[in-house]
Amino acid sequence: MPQHNAPLSFRDVSKHYGEATALAGLTLEVKAGEFLTLLGPSGSGKTTALNILAGFTQASEGEVYIDNRPVGALPPERRNVGMVFQNFALFPHMSVFDNVAFPLRMRKTARGELRVKVAAALETVHLSGMADRKPAALSGGQRQRVALARAIVAAPPVLLMDECLSALDLKLREEMRDEIRRIHATLGTTVIFVTHDQSEALSLSDRVALLNEGRLCQIDHPQAIYDRPATRFVADFIGRTNIIARATVERLCGQGWATPWASIRPERLRLTPQTGDIRFTGTIEDLTFLGASIEGRLRLDDGQALRFAVPRTTDAPCPEPGQEAVMGCAPADIVTLND
Repeated sequence: MPQHNAPLSFRDVSKHYGEATALAGLTLEVKAGEFLTLLGPSGSGKTTALNILAGFTQASEGEVYIDNRPVGALPPERRNVGMVFQNFALFPHMSVFDNVAFPLRMRKTARGELRVKVAAALETVHLSGMADRKPAALSGGQRQRVALARAIVAAPPVLLMDECLSALDLKLREEMRDEIRRIHATLGTTVIFVTHDQSEALSLSDRVALLNEGRLCQIDHPQAIYDRPATRFVADFIGRTNIIARATVERLCGQGWATPWASIRPERLRLTPQTGDIRFTGTIEDLTFLGASIEGRLRLDDGQALRFAVPRTTDAPCPEPGQEAVMGCAPADIVTLND
C-alpha cells in the first residue's frame, strides 16, 4: 500500500461539560509518521482528545490541525482520518471484503480500484484468504485485523486507535501489538493511539503523552518518561516505583533537597552497594520468587518500605525475611519529582 502521513496538532484545546472540564488547554505537536500514544487513567481526557481530533466531539476552545490545516469546523468524513474502535464496529451481515470496502464505497471509488485497494489492505493485515468470511466466523484477533484493514484501506494520513486492544485476551493483545508495530513501520502513517495500558504505550510508541484530569502531565520518549518522570503522578502511574519523602532523601544523601518527593525504581536497588552508592539499611520484610528475579520489600528504620527487584544472576545471595540488609543505588537513579 502507498505511504501517506501528515503532522497534526492540538493548540490550547479544551472541552467543558457544564462545570466539568474533560480537557484543559491541551497543546501538543505530532510529527508526520509519528506513533504517539495518549496514556492515562479513566477520565483523564485521552478519549475526549481523540474524539475532538476525529470530529465526533466539538472542542469548547482551541483548534486542531491536520496537515497544518484547521479542521475544527469539518465533519468527521471530511477530515481524512482512519479510525479503529474498541469494539471493532464491524457489520455482522457483511463479508470481510465488504466491511473493508465500506469506506471506499462511501467515497464512490471505481469497482476495479476498490478491489485492488481492498486486496492490498487485507494483504497488509495478513487476511488475504478470508475475504468471503463473515465476522462471526473469525477469531477476536482476526476481527481486529479486519477493523485495521478497513481503517487503512483509503490510505489516510492519520490513523486513530481508541483502546483497540482492550477487548482481546492477553495473548492476542501481545500478538496484535506486534502487528500494529509492523503495520506502522510498513505504512508510515501518523498514529494516535489511546490506551490506559502502560505496557502498550511503552512498547508501541515513538512518544507517550500522559494525561490526568484533563491535563497533559508529561510528553516524552517511552524510555525517558519511564526513567525521568517529572511528577509524582507520572512516576507512580508508569511502572512500579518507590516514592520517598524529602526528609528521607536528605537523611540518606546528607544534603538539602529542592523537591518534596523523589522516586527510585525497584530494579535500580542492588544487594551489594557500590562505591558512591546511596545506601539503605533495613530489614527484609518479604520475598517473592519470580523465576528470573526475586522481589521483596526492605523496611527502613524510619518505617519507609522500599520495593526491590533483583535478578537471580547476582553473585550475592538474597537475605531471608527478618534479616537486616544494606542495599544501594546510584545517586543518578534517585529522580526528583516536581509534586
